[in-house]
Amino acid sequence: MAEKSIIQLIKDFDIQQLKGVSLIYGTEEFLKKQLIERVKGCCNPTILWGDEIQLSDLKEKFGSGSLFSTETTVILLNGEEFIKNLSKKDVGDFLKLLQGIQPPDRLLIFLSLEKPPAKEPYKTLLKEADSIVSPNLTPKAFYISIKNKIQKAGKKIDDETLKYLLSKIKNDLFVAKQEIEKLLLYVGDREEITKEDIDKVIIPSKVDNIFAFLDRFFSKDKRALEILNQLIETQYHPFEIQTLLLNHINKILMFKSLLKSGKDLEGAFASVGVKHPSAKATLKKHSSLTSEKELISLIKQLYQLEIDQKVNYQDINKSLQEFVLKVVHGG
Repeated sequence: MAEKSIIQLIKDFDIQQLKGVSLIYGTEEFLKKQLIERVKGCCNPTILWGDEIQLSDLKEKFGSGSLFSTETTVILLNGEEFIKNLSKKDVGDFLKLLQGIQPPDRLLIFLSLEKPPAKEPYKTLLKEADSIVSPNLTPKAFYISIKNKIQKAGKKIDDETLKYLLSKIKNDLFVAKQEIEKLLLYVGDREEITKEDIDKVIIPSKVDNIFAFLDRFFSKDKRALEILNQLIETQYHPFEIQTLLLNHINKILMFKSLLKSGKDLEGAFASVGVKHPSAKATLKKHSSLTSEKELISLIKQLYQLEIDQKVNYQDINKSLQEFVLKVVHGG
């Protein structure tokens, strides 16, 4: 099955273009979110998380009709997590379910994978469903996209300054949208954008920022909340931050356990997959700042935070901010 371009689909969106089942994958999350917004605007979809549901939940959505609707649209996020948890029997039942989903009913499965593996149920999905790819723009396409956005706003920027701007936002449409809008607002009525404007407005890339956030968090530095807010402003999803925190805490806990059991320092680094000198220094520092008891407590709090967000419908951004504030204040 030929892949459909997510960019073209968003530009000329019509839900009628899509089959009963669509598989959306690729590394550009910004475009995926735009597609979700288009679907929300026409279909009032049910949104499910792949790590939270069973096959029976999906069957229920498409097996029970509604008195008030003639169609069912479901968006399944983290689809790879749902598929990973399927048993052999479940895979067969899942494929049978998919065969029965026909327009006007629709299931849109979103993956975080760059490309689905060539095994079931992905193999059948790629053959039978609509395949919609959401790749990162090439450096050239990204360059043209940003240049066009600036020119459409009636501003000028020379090639050297534009390249400097691109080095700050690193081929990331999430960051680009937010930061270009801030830059245009800052420049105001002036026609030309300068390097000085960029230095005053553009925050560091989210990759740099996430590690700064981790360091502030484990140092119980109140500036961790400020960096967290920057990450959220640049469209870094709270669930991504929470997952990164949880993974890092587990790594610290394993590192401490290995050292406690008599493993030498380099052996402990190797066992947890840390090789770069700066990464080793960071892990060692964060390990020295936290006890095993504190780490276990943080893991429990993060799991409870996710329950509060997904089950009790707490505001995702606010609840994460409150969690970070509590930790850095020693709560």
